[in-house]
Amino acid sequence: MGKHGKKSGHFFFILVGVIAFSVLFAACFITFLEVSSYRDNKEDTSGESAASSAVSTSRPASSSGKPFSPVTATVTDQDLILVNYDHKLPDDYQPDLVSMYGVQINRRAAEAYKKMDTAAASDGISIWISSAYRSSEKQEKLFHEEVSSASDSCSSPQEAETYAEKSVARPGYSEHSTGLAMDLNGVRDDFDTTPASHWLEEHAQEYGFILRYPKDKQEITKIKYEPWHYRYVGVKNAEAMKKNNLCLEEYLAFLQKGKSVH
Repeated sequence: MGKHGKKSGHFFFILVGVIAFSVLFAACFITFLEVSSYRDNKEDTSGESAASSAVSTSRPASSSGKPFSPVTATVTDQDLILVNYDHKLPDDYQPDLVSMYGVQINRRAAEAYKKMDTAAASDGISIWISSAYRSSEKQEKLFHEEVSSASDSCSSPQEAETYAEKSVARPGYSEHSTGLAMDLNGVRDDFDTTPASHWLEEHAQEYGFILRYPKDKQEITKIKYEPWHYRYVGVKNAEAMKKNNLCLEEYLAFLQKGKSVH
């Protein structure tokens, strides 16, 4: 082969080498871009999942295990004051009371109850207030009567008091002292079998009342199931609590996540 042929052969091999190198480089570059894109997408998806998980876990769950529905509530200390086994009524608390149907009751609760009573009557349902506001003196008398009654079946005075607290709150720890709580249609354990109880279960929240001590919340309220005991909390609060199956303690804990409630 002549010099010209040798040069042409060398050029051909060089050209093939350059083309092969270019193709390989292009393939590697494209693969790099695809891998980078995949990682970016994966990180974005992971970020979204983490954010979604954070939202999910930061939202408290109801007793049913389902997330709470969004709640918009007007919170006032007067409507949502917490008085229970662990929270004593402030010593300087002054209930705004009016006399109605032979009992004393908080003024706002009285106005709401009148509307509820009228609505129930129009549906052929009879409800009445057996007990509402109680002074500390009255509550102390009832508590000691309950302790005395329990003493016969308890092994010690302390055990009798512990047992009594499940039915009658100690003085200063009773919702009745707020004027916002009421016992309806007598203190009857079978009240929840009556048409009046069924009507209240369906409509009480429309007038701002809640069943204060539900059967499925006894471990939280520390009070036995009382189907006759209703508490005024205001319409928005009552409807939110009913919708999300919350007792007052759970509802306040939920609201405290975003605002100060005392």
